[in-house]
Amino acid sequence: MMLSAPLISANRATYYLLLSLAIGLALTASAYLSKTQVNTVELSDYRSYQCSTGNTQGKPSFRVLTLFFSYATELADALCNNDVIQQNFSSVEILWRPRAYLGAKHILDEDFELFWNRYHVVNGLVPEFSDFYTTLLDTPTYKLFWLSKDSPPNINTDYLKDKTIGFSHDPQSQTHYLQPMSALRQAGINLNAKQQKFYTDPSAIYNAFYNNEVDIISAPLSQAKSKNGETIYSTLIDSEVPSGAWFLKNELLQLSNIEQLKCAVINSLSVYTPLFNSIHSPSPQESACI
Repeated sequence: MMLSAPLISANRATYYLLLSLAIGLALTASAYLSKTQVNTVELSDYRSYQCSTGNTQGKPSFRVLTLFFSYATELADALCNNDVIQQNFSSVEILWRPRAYLGAKHILDEDFELFWNRYHVVNGLVPEFSDFYTTLLDTPTYKLFWLSKDSPPNINTDYLKDKTIGFSHDPQSQTHYLQPMSALRQAGINLNAKQQKFYTDPSAIYNAFYNNEVDIISAPLSQAKSKNGETIYSTLIDSEVPSGAWFLKNELLQLSNIEQLKCAVINSLSVYTPLFNSIHSPSPQESACI
């Protein structure tokens, strides 16, 4: 029995015509794309905010660096709406970046008109930082505690022998690394590897504590928030932990209205007051600007 030829054989001419058209179309498209420049998609920086002061006289921008998003846009808007800032700057740009972002070059090049950080970080980067920046305003000290859900933390060998403590991976973290590690050393405590767990950020540390991954953490008392009726016990580590300071570019000190400018910045920084609540005590610098 003779089998009928496949359809492709019966329509060979039509098949090759369609195939050649398909190949030709693909080559044409390829040639077009090779000659067409692909535009780069510019992604906006979601960790910065900028506002205009309304000054159109070619003045520079007032650049601010902080660690936190909280109240960052409010600070920028407060500065933009200030008469003294409007006289000297065309805009205000604020960036919020991780602690590790600030480098020695930023300080040496005076990249920012104003930035916030801790003294030990700034001094560690550039010991002679005062040649480039002046301390405008110290932020309030705060109380730091050991927190536990088991019983009031007692920093001795017997109490800690079966306990796990949560720390920050960041060795520059005052709250979650430097202060607790120093307290343990002063007490003569040497934890083994199993007694230490390290986390990338504060929220991860708090989650680990409330999920019972660790027994003890160090934190301000405001973080001792009971969940499911659990009792949170605390023991004081330090009653006056320095939080940091705002640093102002030295070049601005040459302005004829520098004292007014300092007050303008200090008054604008009052947007952060809710963060400090009752622990916030106005400094003499602040009082002079009210």
